[in-house]
Order: sequence, then structure tokens, then C-alpha cells
Amino acid sequence: MIVFISGFNRSGTTVLLEAVAAATGGTPFTVGDLIRHGTPELAARLSALVDSPNPVDRGVDPRPVTRATPEEYGWLLVDRKTTRSWTSRFNPAATGQLSRIADELQAVSGIAVMKNPSDTSREAMLLRSFPEARVLVTRRSLAGIMASTDRALSRALTSTSYGIALTGDSRWIRFAMWAYRIPAGARLFQAVSRWNLRLRVLGLLYTAPRLPIDRVAFLDYDELVDNPGLGAHWAAHVLDSEELDKEFHRAHTFAAHPSPPASRLDRLLDRRWGRVWSRARAEQLRLGILKPYVPHQ
Repeated sequence: MIVFISGFNRSGTTVLLEAVAAATGGTPFTVGDLIRHGTPELAARLSALVDSPNPVDRGVDPRPVTRATPEEYGWLLVDRKTTRSWTSRFNPAATGQLSRIADELQAVSGIAVMKNPSDTSREAMLLRSFPEARVLVTRRSLAGIMASTDRALSRALTSTSYGIALTGDSRWIRFAMWAYRIPAGARLFQAVSRWNLRLRVLGLLYTAPRLPIDRVAFLDYDELVDNPGLGAHWAAHVLDSEELDKEFHRAHTFAAHPSPPASRLDRLLDRRWGRVWSRARAEQLRLGILKPYVPHQ
């Protein structure tokens, strides 16, 4: 079986991937897999990085980069279709490629656990392409995502090795890093990223209600942090929710940051997002896909 972890960048997908892999005994997609299956150029850059005697972290956070570090499968899909176009989003033409990777992971433990934030709102395509797959799609408050993104970008400027290795020392990435150090550039980047996030949330609000609810778990990062037992319960039809409760608590070792005040627009989007999740969960309960939550004694 394949379990896809779906959610926007900075919404807790890495922690959730680690927790799901531990809870199921599954095998996550890692930097080592990217080295084995990526392009020779990418493999050489990443190998030099992880084999260096000087430890390197992910840049956006202090997680050390090793061959066992979870990574996004989208880096396998990056392909320069034209001189100006890059993509890390899944499309059905990549089913064979991704199936071979999933088969390798499943050969280890029977379950492949994979994530790629670029495919958030494209869960239906993944489920059509992989009939045995399940999806855990997670939400987080927009203010929380935005604040985490700002912290990640600021930190990434102080630790650039991994980002440069992944992107092949892209001129665009170097320009973006230079521009972000300028106050006006940072404000522009924040504005663009926030509007992009809002538009993507609107896309998810359209696609999520149309997903097959027996194959999808609707999770909430903030709920998992505040009440892991309740938060994990909504994945009980996909995996052992008690194990997910335990493993998420173990994986989430860093201090939680309070979310800053949200704008009126973001509060509106959050409410709509929450209603979509509540309706999907209520339907899962009504159909008997999930049982009502009973706190552990």
C-alpha cells in the first residue's frame, strides 16, 4: 500500500510523514531514495553533501540532512520541459516512474509513505493513478503556515548548502536569496507567497469534498499538536490511530510557535476550510467509515 501525505508547505507534512511511517512500520521516501533514483547530477550533489564530514541541515529547519532524512518525491519529477519551465507536480505520465519507487519502498515493509506538497489539491489524480493508495491530507491555520514560512525563509538564508544542492545552484534561487535580504524584496516575497497560498487553499476547498472519503483521512496539524488522540482519530480507517497518536507526539519535538493575528480574509478562508473538513468527517461517521471518538482512559 502507498500512503500519500498531503498538505501545503510548512503545514507539518514532514512530522506527519515520520509519524505515519513509524505508526505503520512503513518506509518513507528519503534523501537516500532521491540519490538512488534522481538524475546523476542531483545524485552527485546530494551524495557530496551527505557524505561531507561537516554536518548540514535542511536550511528551513535544523533537521540534519542524511540519507535517511524524509524528502519530497517531487524532486524526482522535476523536468525542464522548456528552457523556462520546471515542474515538481505529479501527472499520470509519471505513474510508472513513481510506481517503481513505491514498489522498492514496499518491498522493505509493505507500506510506502510519500509526500509532495506540490500535489496538494491533486489527491484525486493520485488516487486514480494508484488504486491501492490512501491519502492523509492535513490542514493548518493560514496564519500558522505563513508565520512558519517566514521563519523558514529567514533561517534558510543562514544555511544554504542543501537548498543549493537540490536546485543545482539555480540562478533564480540565488537571486531570490539575494532579494529576500532586502526589506522590500522580503515584503514582496511574503505578499506573493501568501496570495499563492490563499489561491491554492481555494483550489483545495473545491477538490477536497469530491474525494472518496473511504480512502482519505482529513487531519488537522493544530489539532494534532493540541490533542494528538483526537487529531489521530480521524485517520483510524487508514492506520492504527493510537500508534499515530504516540508517534506524532514523539516526532513533534520542537516548540510550537503561537500563530500571529490573522487577517479578516484569512480568518474567512480558515472557517471555510474547517467546514469542509467537518463535513467530510461527519460523512465518514454517518457512513460508518469512522466511529465516534472516545478519549483513552
